[in-house]
Amino acid sequence: MMTLKSLIFEKLKNGGLNKNDVVMLHSNIGPLFKFLKKQKYNFEVKDIAECIMEYFSSNGTLIIPTFNFEFCKGKSFSLKNTPSKMGVLSEEFRIISQKNRTWHPVYSFSIFGKIPKRQIENRNYSAFGKDSVFQWLFERNGKIAVLDLPDQNSMTFYHYVEQKLNVEWRFHKNFNADYIDFDNKLFKNLKASIFVRKIEKNFEILTDVNGMQKILFAKDLYISEKNNSTQGLRSIRTKEIFKEVETVIKNNLGEGTLYKKI
Repeated sequence: MMTLKSLIFEKLKNGGLNKNDVVMLHSNIGPLFKFLKKQKYNFEVKDIAECIMEYFSSNGTLIIPTFNFEFCKGKSFSLKNTPSKMGVLSEEFRIISQKNRTWHPVYSFSIFGKIPKRQIENRNYSAFGKDSVFQWLFERNGKIAVLDLPDQNSMTFYHYVEQKLNVEWRFHKNFNADYIDFDNKLFKNLKASIFVRKIEKNFEILTDVNGMQKILFAKDLYISEKNNSTQGLRSIRTKEIFKEVETVIKNNLGEGTLYKKI
């Protein structure tokens, strides 16, 4: 039987990831967890996180979404203590990362590897703006990797493209709540911006990116363990995503591809 590290390393490689990549990883650890238990591996979630970190430790950069949406409801956010709501693996990375968690109170990330300290400490006001992690990743043509999730539950990068192109079905909205930084300094009623979907009297916009996922699969742009499947690990370059989403938007095909109206 392969060691846990060898298995994880092989999975990352088969999913299109190299050790020197800059990669944002969205994850659902459930299927992998069940497989490892069935194969009688003795492990904890922390062991999986450490294997992934080791894979990129020499020359790569690993970016883990640690999003939490309570700030949007007016609840205070603690950079040190507010948990990730992006799954148990994401939460494990948050705990390990300590001060390597980025500033935004909704769309924060835990980051490991080669990235300027100023990018981690940058107080980005906009979730998807020019000073965001999404922008930094795009400028380096980094990769988005997804473990056992459909695009609908993972591909936040689509919203970065939508903001970049200022689509009509979203708008900039400010949210305010108390914010506590890693050194326990309190920022009263801090303001943060998100490019959110429109909700009007006569209609509501819902995110629905299943059509976009089909386009990426049809063009064979994902490198994946299981041939154009949302099962297992798959990855794609950010500039490839941007190009395809931009084409959809500029051809007025957003409805039915990136969103639906109800």
